[in-house]
Amino acid sequence: MEPRAAIAQALAGSGRALIVGHSAPDGDCLGAGLALGAALRRLGKTAVVACADGVPAALRFLPGAAGVVTAVAADEAFDTAVTLECTTLARAGALADAVGRARLVIAIDHHPDHMPYADLTDLDPDAPAVGAMVADLIARLGVSLDRTMALNLLTAVVTDTGAFRYANTTPGALRLAADLMGHGASVHEVVRAVYEEQPVQAVRLLGAALVGTVLHHGGRVAVAVLTPATLAAAGASWEDTSGIAAALRAVAGVRLAMVFEDRGDRVRVSLRSRDGARADRVARALGGGGHAEAAGAEPPGPLEEVVAQALDLAAVEVGARDDEHPATV
Repeated sequence: MEPRAAIAQALAGSGRALIVGHSAPDGDCLGAGLALGAALRRLGKTAVVACADGVPAALRFLPGAAGVVTAVAADEAFDTAVTLECTTLARAGALADAVGRARLVIAIDHHPDHMPYADLTDLDPDAPAVGAMVADLIARLGVSLDRTMALNLLTAVVTDTGAFRYANTTPGALRLAADLMGHGASVHEVVRAVYEEQPVQAVRLLGAALVGTVLHHGGRVAVAVLTPATLAAAGASWEDTSGIAAALRAVAGVRLAMVFEDRGDRVRVSLRSRDGARADRVARALGGGGHAEAAGAEPPGPLEEVVAQALDLAAVEVGARDDEHPATV
Protein backbone atom coordinates (compact mmCIF):
# COMPACT_ATOMS: atom_id res chain seq x y z
CA MET A 1 0.00 0.00 0.00
CA GLU A 2 1.42 3.40 -0.93
CA PRO A 3 2.16 5.75 2.00
CA ARG A 4 -0.74 8.20 1.65
CA ALA A 5 -3.28 5.42 1.37
CA ALA A 6 -1.81 3.76 4.46
CA ILE A 7 -1.97 7.05 6.35
CA ALA A 8 -5.60 7.57 5.36
CA GLN A 9 -6.42 4.09 6.58
CA ALA A 10 -4.59 4.67 9.87
CA LEU A 11 -6.35 7.98 10.50
CA ALA A 12 -9.73 6.47 9.67
CA GLY A 13 -9.16 3.94 12.44
CA SER A 14 -7.80 6.44 14.96
CA GLY A 15 -9.99 7.93 17.67
CA ARG A 16 -7.68 10.65 18.99
CA ALA A 17 -5.15 12.47 16.83
CA LEU A 18 -2.54 15.10 17.68
CA ILE A 19 -1.55 17.27 14.69
CA VAL A 20 1.72 19.15 15.15
CA GLY A 21 3.31 21.83 12.97
CA HIS A 22 6.95 22.84 13.15
CA SER A 23 8.33 25.50 15.45
CA ALA A 24 8.25 29.05 14.04
CA PRO A 25 5.18 27.98 12.04
CA ASP A 26 4.23 29.25 8.61
CA GLY A 27 1.00 29.32 6.67
CA ASP A 28 1.64 25.93 5.15
CA CYS A 29 1.97 23.79 8.27
CA LEU A 30 -0.74 25.72 10.16
CA GLY A 31 -3.20 25.82 7.28
CA ALA A 32 -2.67 22.14 6.50
CA GLY A 33 -2.94 21.18 10.17
CA LEU A 34 -6.14 23.10 10.75
CA ALA A 35 -7.71 21.64 7.61
CA LEU A 36 -6.76 18.09 8.58
CA GLY A 37 -8.08 18.63 12.10
CA ALA A 38 -11.41 19.85 10.73
CA ALA A 39 -11.64 16.86 8.40
CA LEU A 40 -10.98 14.37 11.19
CA ARG A 41 -13.61 16.02 13.40
CA ARG A 42 -16.07 15.68 10.53
CA LEU A 43 -15.43 11.94 10.81
CA GLY A 44 -16.21 12.03 14.52
CA LYS A 45 -12.58 11.92 15.67
CA THR A 46 -10.94 13.97 18.41
CA ALA A 47 -8.27 16.12 16.76
CA VAL A 48 -5.96 18.53 18.58
CA VAL A 49 -3.88 20.95 16.47
CA ALA A 50 -0.71 22.10 18.20
CA CYS A 51 2.34 24.26 17.59
CA ALA A 52 4.94 24.95 20.27
CA ASP A 53 5.36 28.59 19.18
CA GLY A 54 1.65 29.35 18.80
CA VAL A 55 0.06 31.15 15.88
CA PRO A 56 1.74 34.27 14.41
CA ALA A 57 -0.44 37.38 14.27
CA ALA A 58 -0.64 37.34 10.46
CA LEU A 59 -2.19 33.85 10.54
CA ARG A 60 -4.75 34.33 13.30
CA PHE A 61 -7.44 34.91 10.66
CA LEU A 62 -7.34 31.20 9.82
CA PRO A 63 -10.51 29.33 10.79
CA GLY A 64 -9.77 27.36 13.95
CA ALA A 65 -6.54 29.23 14.76
CA ALA A 66 -7.83 30.21 18.21
CA GLY A 67 -7.97 26.53 19.11
CA VAL A 68 -4.31 25.77 18.39
CA VAL A 69 -2.53 24.72 21.59
CA THR A 70 1.13 25.21 22.48
CA ALA A 71 1.47 22.36 24.99
CA VAL A 72 0.00 18.96 25.77
CA ALA A 73 -0.33 17.51 29.26
CA ALA A 74 2.10 14.71 30.05
CA ASP A 75 -0.77 12.33 30.83
CA GLU A 76 -2.73 13.11 27.66
CA ALA A 77 -2.64 10.15 25.30
CA PHE A 78 -3.25 10.02 21.55
CA ASP A 79 -3.72 7.11 19.22
CA THR A 80 -1.94 8.96 16.44
CA ALA A 81 0.38 11.95 16.14
CA VAL A 82 0.78 13.65 12.76
CA THR A 83 3.72 15.99 12.16
CA LEU A 84 3.59 18.46 9.30
CA GLU A 85 6.76 19.80 7.66
CA CYS A 86 8.96 18.51 10.49
CA THR A 87 12.15 17.31 8.80
CA THR A 88 13.24 15.90 12.16
CA LEU A 89 11.25 15.27 15.32
CA ALA A 90 13.19 18.11 16.94
CA ARG A 91 11.39 20.54 14.60
CA ALA A 92 8.26 19.92 16.67
CA GLY A 93 10.01 21.83 19.47
CA ALA A 94 8.56 21.36 22.94
CA LEU A 95 5.86 19.09 21.49
CA ALA A 96 8.34 16.42 20.39
CA ASP A 97 7.77 14.37 23.56
CA ALA A 98 3.99 14.44 23.08
CA VAL A 99 4.45 13.20 19.50
CA GLY A 100 6.72 10.40 20.71
CA ARG A 101 4.12 9.20 23.24
CA ALA A 102 1.51 8.50 20.55
CA ARG A 103 0.96 4.87 19.61
CA LEU A 104 1.48 5.70 15.93
CA VAL A 105 3.55 8.57 14.52
CA ILE A 106 2.85 9.88 11.01
CA ALA A 107 5.08 12.39 9.20
CA ILE A 108 3.83 14.39 6.21
CA ASP A 109 6.54 16.50 4.60
CA HIS A 110 7.77 17.89 1.30
CA HIS A 111 11.28 18.90 2.35
CA PRO A 112 13.92 16.86 0.49
CA ASP A 113 16.17 16.79 3.59
CA HIS A 114 13.59 14.91 5.68
CA MET A 115 15.18 12.45 8.13
CA PRO A 116 12.95 9.40 8.81
CA TYR A 117 11.59 9.11 12.36
CA ALA A 118 7.91 8.16 11.99
CA ASP A 119 6.06 4.87 11.71
CA LEU A 120 4.43 6.09 8.49
CA THR A 121 5.93 8.79 6.26
CA ASP A 122 4.46 10.63 3.29
CA LEU A 123 7.36 12.48 1.66
CA ASP A 124 6.81 14.30 -1.63
CA PRO A 125 9.56 16.84 -2.47
CA ASP A 126 7.69 17.79 -5.65
CA ALA A 127 4.58 18.95 -3.79
CA PRO A 128 4.22 22.76 -3.90
CA ALA A 129 3.07 22.75 -0.26
CA VAL A 130 2.30 20.21 2.43
CA GLY A 131 -1.21 21.65 2.19
CA ALA A 132 -1.48 20.11 -1.28
CA MET A 133 -0.59 16.72 0.17
CA VAL A 134 -3.14 17.14 2.96
CA ALA A 135 -5.82 18.17 0.44
CA ASP A 136 -5.34 14.82 -1.29
CA LEU A 137 -5.31 13.01 2.07
CA ILE A 138 -8.63 14.62 3.03
CA ALA A 139 -10.11 13.44 -0.27
CA ARG A 140 -8.88 9.91 0.48
CA LEU A 141 -10.60 10.10 3.87
CA GLY A 142 -13.84 10.68 1.99
CA VAL A 143 -14.43 14.12 3.48
CA SER A 144 -15.94 16.83 1.29
CA LEU A 145 -14.27 20.23 1.58
CA ASP A 146 -16.11 23.16 3.13
CA ARG A 147 -15.04 26.81 3.19
CA THR A 148 -13.16 26.36 6.50
CA MET A 149 -10.96 23.60 5.15
CA ALA A 150 -10.61 25.30 1.75
CA LEU A 151 -9.42 28.61 3.24
CA ASN A 152 -6.85 26.86 5.43
CA LEU A 153 -5.55 24.80 2.52
CA LEU A 154 -5.47 27.80 0.17
CA THR A 155 -3.42 29.70 2.75
CA ALA A 156 -0.96 26.81 2.79
CA VAL A 157 -0.57 26.91 -0.99
CA VAL A 158 -0.47 30.72 -1.31
CA THR A 159 2.15 31.21 1.39
CA ASP A 160 4.45 28.36 0.36
CA THR A 161 4.48 29.52 -3.27
CA GLY A 162 5.12 33.13 -2.25
CA ALA A 163 1.68 34.14 -3.55
CA PHE A 164 2.37 32.13 -6.72
CA ARG A 165 5.74 33.80 -7.36
CA TYR A 166 8.19 30.99 -6.51
CA ALA A 167 9.40 28.23 -8.82
CA ASN A 168 7.23 25.67 -7.00
CA THR A 169 4.12 27.31 -8.51
CA THR A 170 3.24 24.28 -10.61
CA PRO A 171 0.17 23.78 -12.80
CA GLY A 172 -1.07 21.45 -10.07
CA ALA A 173 -0.75 24.20 -7.48
CA LEU A 174 -2.83 26.55 -9.60
CA ARG A 175 -5.45 23.88 -10.28
CA LEU A 176 -5.70 23.14 -6.56
CA ALA A 177 -6.02 26.85 -5.78
CA ALA A 178 -8.83 27.16 -8.31
CA ASP A 179 -10.62 24.17 -6.77
CA LEU A 180 -10.27 25.61 -3.27
CA MET A 181 -11.65 28.94 -4.50
CA GLY A 182 -14.58 26.98 -5.86
CA HIS A 183 -15.25 25.86 -2.29
CA GLY A 184 -15.45 29.44 -1.05
CA ALA A 185 -11.81 30.33 -0.27
CA SER A 186 -10.38 33.63 -1.53
CA VAL A 187 -6.83 34.36 -2.67
CA HIS A 188 -7.53 38.03 -2.02
CA GLU A 189 -8.45 37.30 1.60
CA VAL A 190 -5.26 35.30 2.16
CA VAL A 191 -2.96 37.83 0.50
CA ARG A 192 -4.51 40.74 2.34
CA ALA A 193 -4.30 39.04 5.76
CA VAL A 194 -0.79 37.68 5.36
CA TYR A 195 0.95 40.38 3.32
CA GLU A 196 -1.10 43.58 3.45
CA GLU A 197 -2.10 44.00 7.09
CA GLN A 198 1.31 44.61 8.63
CA PRO A 199 1.41 46.49 11.96
CA VAL A 200 3.23 49.81 11.84
CA GLN A 201 6.11 48.54 13.99
CA ALA A 202 6.76 45.77 11.45
CA VAL A 203 6.97 48.37 8.69
CA ARG A 204 9.38 50.46 10.77
CA LEU A 205 11.50 47.36 11.39
CA LEU A 206 11.56 46.60 7.67
CA GLY A 207 12.75 50.16 7.04
CA ALA A 208 15.55 49.78 9.58
CA ALA A 209 16.57 46.46 8.03
CA LEU A 210 16.65 47.97 4.53
CA VAL A 211 18.73 50.95 5.66
CA GLY A 212 21.29 48.61 7.21
CA THR A 213 21.35 46.08 4.37
CA VAL A 214 24.76 45.26 2.93
CA LEU A 215 25.35 43.71 -0.47
CA HIS A 216 28.12 41.10 -0.70
CA HIS A 217 29.75 39.02 -3.41
CA GLY A 218 29.27 41.39 -6.30
CA GLY A 219 25.78 42.38 -5.23
CA ARG A 220 24.46 38.83 -5.41
CA VAL A 221 23.99 38.36 -1.66
CA ALA A 222 22.01 40.76 0.55
CA VAL A 223 22.47 40.70 4.32
CA ALA A 224 20.53 42.38 7.11
CA VAL A 225 21.25 41.99 10.81
CA LEU A 226 18.60 42.52 13.47
CA THR A 227 19.48 42.95 17.13
CA PRO A 228 17.40 43.63 20.23
CA ALA A 229 18.39 47.29 19.85
CA THR A 230 17.04 47.34 16.28
CA LEU A 231 13.73 45.96 17.50
CA ALA A 232 13.54 48.38 20.43
CA ALA A 233 14.08 51.39 18.16
CA ALA A 234 11.17 50.26 15.96
CA GLY A 235 8.96 49.27 18.88
CA ALA A 236 8.84 45.79 17.33
CA SER A 237 9.14 42.18 18.46
CA TRP A 238 10.74 39.15 16.83
CA GLU A 239 7.35 38.23 15.43
CA ASP A 240 7.55 41.35 13.25
CA THR A 241 10.54 40.10 11.25
CA SER A 242 8.45 38.09 8.80
CA GLY A 243 8.79 39.24 5.20
CA ILE A 244 12.13 41.02 5.52
CA ALA A 245 14.15 38.34 3.73
CA ALA A 246 11.62 38.29 0.89
CA ALA A 247 11.96 42.08 0.54
CA LEU A 248 15.76 41.80 0.23
CA ARG A 249 15.35 39.07 -2.37
CA ALA A 250 13.57 41.62 -4.57
CA VAL A 251 16.68 43.83 -4.89
CA ALA A 252 17.98 43.82 -8.47
CA GLY A 253 20.89 41.42 -8.88
CA VAL A 254 20.39 39.68 -5.54
CA ARG A 255 20.26 35.90 -5.79
CA LEU A 256 20.42 35.10 -2.07
CA ALA A 257 19.02 37.18 0.81
CA MET A 258 19.92 36.45 4.42
CA VAL A 259 18.44 38.02 7.55
CA PHE A 260 20.19 37.34 10.85
CA GLU A 261 18.28 37.76 14.13
CA ASP A 262 20.59 37.98 17.14
CA ARG A 263 18.55 36.28 19.87
CA GLY A 264 21.35 35.97 22.40
CA ASP A 265 21.70 32.22 22.87
CA ARG A 266 21.20 31.56 19.17
CA VAL A 267 20.96 33.29 15.82
CA ARG A 268 17.87 32.78 13.68
CA VAL A 269 18.68 32.96 9.96
CA SER A 270 16.01 33.45 7.29
CA LEU A 271 17.05 32.85 3.69
CA ARG A 272 15.33 33.55 0.37
CA SER A 273 16.84 32.92 -3.04
CA ARG A 274 16.16 33.01 -6.78
CA ASP A 275 17.79 32.53 -10.18
CA GLY A 276 19.18 29.10 -9.33
CA ALA A 277 20.74 29.90 -5.95
CA ARG A 278 19.73 27.37 -3.28
CA ALA A 279 18.70 28.75 0.09
CA ASP A 280 18.23 25.23 1.46
CA ARG A 281 21.85 24.24 0.85
CA VAL A 282 23.11 27.18 2.89
CA ALA A 283 20.52 26.51 5.60
CA ARG A 284 21.45 22.83 5.88
CA ALA A 285 25.12 23.70 6.32
CA LEU A 286 24.04 25.95 9.21
CA GLY A 287 22.05 23.14 10.83
CA GLY A 288 18.65 24.05 9.38
CA GLY A 289 16.73 23.27 6.23
CA GLY A 290 13.85 24.24 4.01
CA HIS A 291 13.06 24.67 0.34
CA ALA A 292 15.25 25.67 -2.58
CA GLU A 293 14.04 29.29 -2.46
CA ALA A 294 13.00 29.64 1.19
CA ALA A 295 14.85 28.16 4.15
CA GLY A 296 16.05 28.88 7.65
CA ALA A 297 18.34 27.81 10.47
CA GLU A 298 19.01 28.53 14.14
CA PRO A 299 22.73 27.97 14.71
CA PRO A 300 24.26 28.81 18.09
CA GLY A 301 25.99 32.19 18.26
CA PRO A 302 27.98 34.32 18.43
CA LEU A 303 26.43 36.46 15.71
CA GLU A 304 29.71 37.47 14.05
CA GLU A 305 30.79 33.86 13.55
CA VAL A 306 27.41 32.82 12.15
CA VAL A 307 27.40 35.72 9.67
CA ALA A 308 30.95 34.94 8.55
CA GLN A 309 30.15 31.25 8.07
CA ALA A 310 26.97 32.05 6.16
CA LEU A 311 28.78 34.47 3.86
CA ASP A 312 31.39 31.84 3.04
CA LEU A 313 28.62 29.39 2.19
CA ALA A 314 26.79 32.02 0.16
CA ALA A 315 29.92 32.77 -1.85
CA VAL A 316 30.04 29.18 -3.03
CA GLU A 317 26.31 29.18 -3.79
CA VAL A 318 26.38 32.28 -6.00
CA GLY A 319 29.79 31.60 -7.54
CA ALA A 320 31.47 34.70 -6.11
CA ARG A 321 35.11 35.67 -6.67
CA ASP A 322 37.54 36.58 -3.88
CA ASP A 323 37.88 40.16 -5.17
CA GLU A 324 34.17 40.99 -4.82
CA HIS A 325 33.65 43.15 -1.75
CA PRO A 326 30.54 44.32 0.07
CA ALA A 327 28.81 47.67 -0.38
CA THR A 328 26.03 49.21 1.67
CA VAL A 329 22.68 49.60 -0.10
